Amino acid sequence: MAAAATTDEVIPLVEASGPSWYRTWGRHARNKPLGAIGAVFIFILVIAAIFGQDINIGGETIIPGFSPYPASETNVINKLASPTFPEHIAGTDSLGRDLFSRIIYGARPAIIIGIVATGLGILGGLIIGMISAYAGGVTDLLLQRISDAFQALPPLLLMMTLVTVLTPSMTTVILVIVIFLIPGTQRVVRGTVFSTMENTYVEAARTIGAGPGRIITRHILPNIMAPILVIASVTIGGTILAEAALSFLGLGANSAENPTWGFVLFEATQRGNLDRWPWLALTPGAAITLIVLAFNLLGDALRDILDPRLRGTGAGA
Repeated sequence: MAAAATTDEVIPLVEASGPSWYRTWGRHARNKPLGAIGAVFIFILVIAAIFGQDINIGGETIIPGFSPYPASETNVINKLASPTFPEHIAGTDSLGRDLFSRIIYGARPAIIIGIVATGLGILGGLIIGMISAYAGGVTDLLLQRISDAFQALPPLLLMMTLVTVLTPSMTTVILVIVIFLIPGTQRVVRGTVFSTMENTYVEAARTIGAGPGRIITRHILPNIMAPILVIASVTIGGTILAEAALSFLGLGANSAENPTWGFVLFEATQRGNLDRWPWLALTPGAAITLIVLAFNLLGDALRDILDPRLRGTGAGA
């Protein structure tokens, strides 16, 4: 009885002395400061996407946005105004629209396309890569040759063609980007699954009669999630950049209510007077650059944190 009581007293002390989740992530932030900076920029992007403009339900505004002006509000009297605080901290465009407000409104389509397209692309690549690696033989050969065919095509040119044929919209842009994300993702997944299948615990599971479904869901999938998370974090930035490229060419998900960053940059180059009004291009260009860089920094930090070979080293951000 005394031994049991002693054990009951010791266990809570051991649990209480362990690091909490915020201490753990605080340590990671100190060890990977660039990754932490990237996470802060991403957090700001998410807040701007959610609360930057009004949140409407049933035609009524539930939560008003913090954007200074509506994205489509024009004021030709105040067109091409230089940055002033607090009226127009990023200046105005050729129609007098506040550039800072347009960047805030553009955060929502950027984050929606980035997350949804990346999520669907990673999911598709994960399924195909696991099937290809586990099935092997003719199935693996056929899937890899199809992947080679897609990767041999010029991505931007084919995306432009597909978007033009299918009519530019947010759904079309997401679909087109997903098509080009799957081949590269499935190759990474396939290679990771091949290396995981060589581990002894997979052989042990086969020996005791575990079926393919159980081996994949219980032994392979949990052990490949770390590289998948790293791929996803880096890919979101690339997806946002791809959408900006399409919008710059007039083929993105732009609308009057939600102008995309690429289209705002496209409008800035139309007058050919960027030497006189540089803020027209600097504001959307800085937004695109910072967010893509932030996701890449976060991806590098996650790689170093999740990879046991790099854990505790000074590599990465």
